[in-house]
Amino acid sequence: MSYQTTDFGMFSSAGNAAVAEIVREAQELAGVDGPVNPVQQAINYMLNELEYLGKEHFEEADDTAVREAALAEFFKEDA
Repeated sequence: MSYQTTDFGMFSSAGNAAVAEIVREAQELAGVDGPVNPVQQAINYMLNELEYLGKEHFEEADDTAVREAALAEFFKEDA
């Protein structure tokens, strides 16, 4: 099976790959049990990481379209 990176609306494949990694990490965090809602914590982590990515590497990472695409991928259920 070949893996295809989702287009998150970034201007480069490196940007899309960076966002994909953040989404993957957030999905893993969502599965960790804890005293606070793990899904909400994972979403907060993802949005904070996108903001940092936008400030430090890819300015477009903090755009609404990128955040919405990342959230859609986060909640997407595998078929």
